[in-house]
Amino acid sequence: MDFFTRDNSSLIIVEVKDNNNAIVFLNNLIKSKKFQDIKYGIKLYNINIDFNSKFYTFPYLLTFLLKRYLKEKKDI
Repeated sequence: MDFFTRDNSSLIIVEVKDNNNAIVFLNNLIKSKKFQDIKYGIKLYNINIDFNSKFYTFPYLLTFLLKRYLKEKKDI
């Protein structure tokens, strides 16, 4: 994980990746009962927008919109 942020209902892990590897650590934290307020994560990567029920993927160039997205996002 590179940093944490929050939305209205959960703690969010944000990872910045230089490759498209799976985020094993993020998946483990989401499944962990120790961190129940982590419901999803965000991966910043050089790829299109995606969501796989555990984490969102956003291209680097949209990073400046991340704060606005989290503010306007509805709970999943």
